[in-house]
Amino acid sequence: MSYRTGKQDMTTAVFENAVNALGRGRAFRSQGYRVPFSERRALLIAMDTLLILISLWCAFVLWGRADTGAVELLNYHMIERWYWAPLLFGGWWVLAWLNDLYDVPSAHDKALSVVRVGTVAMVGLCIYLCAFFLSPDTLPRIFFLNFLILASFVTIVWRFGYAELSQVIPFYHRVLVIGLGERASTITQALDLAPGLKYKVVGYVDDGNSASVQATEMPVVGRADELSHLVHQLHVNEVVVAIEHHLDRELFQLLVECQANGIRVSWMPDLYEKVCRKIPIHHIDPAWALQAMQDQPLFSRLQLGVKRLFDLVLVLSVMPTIMMLMPLIALAIKLDSSGPVFYRQKRCGRAGEPFYIYKFRTMTTDAEKDGKARWASANDMRITKVGRVLRKMRLDELPQVFNILRGEMSIVGPRPERPEFVEELQKEIPYYRTRLMVKPGLTGWAQVHYDYGNTVEDAAIKLQYDFYYVRYWSIWLDLYTIFRTFSVVLQFKGM
Repeated sequence: MSYRTGKQDMTTAVFENAVNALGRGRAFRSQGYRVPFSERRALLIAMDTLLILISLWCAFVLWGRADTGAVELLNYHMIERWYWAPLLFGGWWVLAWLNDLYDVPSAHDKALSVVRVGTVAMVGLCIYLCAFFLSPDTLPRIFFLNFLILASFVTIVWRFGYAELSQVIPFYHRVLVIGLGERASTITQALDLAPGLKYKVVGYVDDGNSASVQATEMPVVGRADELSHLVHQLHVNEVVVAIEHHLDRELFQLLVECQANGIRVSWMPDLYEKVCRKIPIHHIDPAWALQAMQDQPLFSRLQLGVKRLFDLVLVLSVMPTIMMLMPLIALAIKLDSSGPVFYRQKRCGRAGEPFYIYKFRTMTTDAEKDGKARWASANDMRITKVGRVLRKMRLDELPQVFNILRGEMSIVGPRPERPEFVEELQKEIPYYRTRLMVKPGLTGWAQVHYDYGNTVEDAAIKLQYDFYYVRYWSIWLDLYTIFRTFSVVLQFKGM
């Protein structure tokens, strides 16, 4: 019998044993009320949708009553200009999504919800004012103001209600962790840092690998072979596999049994990336990493073409504004310090292919007079006065739009690194070269989630975000990243 046939027979036998166990009446009792991640987001979206539609209708009615010929005017605009309703609704929904109003971990924060709803209203008002002055056929100001005020008010009231509801009703998602090692400790810390998700670790299961046991005390509730009894006794909603070794046949059978009974089974890296929106690079194996990269949209020729078209359209649309800013920035640099306006530096592109990046000069001309590459640091004396402002607002990166036009970079992607640093970092950080699988970007997922760093540890954290971006790329994710970049720029979070 061949190895492949034997392996198939073994897998079949495992499944048959699990099914037989279920048939013998080992089905678990109901595990209690649970509201997982996706259901809570669906609740937020559904209620927002209902409230925005109500706000639209009320705004139409208020506008009609405020004008002469109310009924006739209201009927005319509702029939002849019906398309404004889906435009306003869609615009609000997109802005709400871009402002993280559907981010479950932070949805319980009342103050943050007020800020986000206010941001949606202000951005929506700016877009409307532009449309109003460009087109006389747009909806009247009184209607739009009514809509913004109503939509903002009811959304804030609903979010306050949601926050109170999440405190009153036990939305806890009960988690049982299999393993006692670093992976178990890491996922516990990640869940503790996201209290809004209401994940509750009810205990840890000893997987029999004593070498992985941590020095810190963990509430061990039993052994792996007792899993069926433990999930029943502790009313578990999800089992997280955080073992430090390969999955054996017996544990696999028990996990299949859990899954068949409606209990979610997750690998530790999968739950971690859902909660933290980054990949735990120190807790994955090469097989998991390779599988995570297979058949991803960012490696499809069609999707690459869409991303390239998106880059060109966006860059060309903002090019007039960029061309007006660049002479002013150049003048400020020349008045502040002697030396060239632009700075050219070799960086690594896709697949490590070297190319030259263009930036506005922000350091003195002798910043690396010894020829040795070094990271910039906080309060770096090599940075000029104007350069410090440019770095804070990230305007020093503007010349890279020409790298985008040449196809060497994209608007969104991992930031390009110097070859000297790449050579050093790939020795220190596992899977570092995964960030070289795509074009580097003007901004990136790591840049909007993590401040500037100049150490190997910082580079490792940024790689976790870059890995996540490569795995889950979409045009929507690019739009979100671009929108959040504006927020970072306005808050002067650059280095």
